Amino acid sequence: MEKLLITAENVLPISSPPLIKGSILIVDGKIKEIGKASKLKKKYQGMPTLELGDGILLPGFVNAHTHLELGWIGKRIGKFSGFISWLKQIIKARMADTTREEIETSVEEGIKMLLQCGVTTIGEISSYGGLDKPLLKKSGMRTVLFSELFDWHGDFWEIFSFDKDETFEERPFPHATYSCSPEFLKKVWRFNHQRGIPLGIHLAESPDEVKFLRGEVNDFEKKIFPLIGKEPFVRDKSDTPFQYLKGLKFFNGTKVTAVHMVQILPEEVEEINKHDIGIVLCPRSNFYLKVGAPPLKYLADLERIGIGTDGLSSNFNLDFFEELRFFYLTFGKKLGKKAPFFTIYLATLGGARALFLDERIGSIDKGKEADLIFLSPKNPFPDPYLSVISCCKEDVKLVIVKGKVVSSKTDIPVNIND
Repeated sequence: MEKLLITAENVLPISSPPLIKGSILIVDGKIKEIGKASKLKKKYQGMPTLELGDGILLPGFVNAHTHLELGWIGKRIGKFSGFISWLKQIIKARMADTTREEIETSVEEGIKMLLQCGVTTIGEISSYGGLDKPLLKKSGMRTVLFSELFDWHGDFWEIFSFDKDETFEERPFPHATYSCSPEFLKKVWRFNHQRGIPLGIHLAESPDEVKFLRGEVNDFEKKIFPLIGKEPFVRDKSDTPFQYLKGLKFFNGTKVTAVHMVQILPEEVEEINKHDIGIVLCPRSNFYLKVGAPPLKYLADLERIGIGTDGLSSNFNLDFFEELRFFYLTFGKKLGKKAPFFTIYLATLGGARALFLDERIGSIDKGKEADLIFLSPKNPFPDPYLSVISCCKEDVKLVIVKGKVVSSKTDIPVNIND
């Protein structure tokens, strides 16, 4: 039985108020107890102890939406005027020759960057039949691998294994409402409903998607379908992407992670909550692609809401701290006093909830798995959540996943005589 007591000047459980001079007991990769360091050190005398000192110990970050395989593609994108012109470049780049080495290097570099930023869990979109799978499995990170699906995947369950182990699981991810026919979306829903596997989808990302689902003249059918040789498909008209999937009963009896959710109406938020949908926001990506901003004033009341960097095809980098700062600076005024905490909530417990992993990770609670990071802010604020937002990758001193050290910049030894 592996046991370790970790102490730090500041502990942010997320599910409860900050704890000054706190301590966490880890047993076999799980959190056994949390409390004041003085109390736990006395209770567990002789226990191997890691005293981190001044800094912040908190749950590992959850980057709930990434496209690590597409890291190579960013260098091949030129100027664009909006979502459709960007998408055309993405399609043309993917149609061109790409080497396995380019894709794998992109994944390896992405993993390295995210670990440096304290990301312990990712929601990765796998677009090349699982080339990223072995790399992610050996990375030490916790991974939800969303296998990207389109109509041509047909009986996809015969292609993908949907593996699951302690830190890795594979889920279906029909790409979007405009790229998957209603018949295929229903097929994916039936598969997930029968097997109890959560799924994900890009949803309500652009104004073009709204036009497409309303049956109006749109650039998907005018410019994108001809480019990929896709025939327009019959679909029911709907005012919004959310209402379209609701009409297909896509949210009934299954767990759905919906990524982007920019083009939703404030009055839909209550229904989204009722269906227990996980939402992942991608702030920098949405601004990069000029698709607008989500109604944060209303979404901030939801619990299943996280944040993701998206991929290098629609972002400048995978720096998770930059994502958090951008979110805070962009939406802080709308969120008011809750902005610092909510920003870190998105990056931890909210992201875990959005991926339906919150029974295992996302907060420092008894019984949860010990996915933890330790930060040493150069310029700490009185508000510890602001201190976390102010950090950069150099401030990440320790990364732990399921009780195992994945990355360490500290030479503090474990004291077995304390």
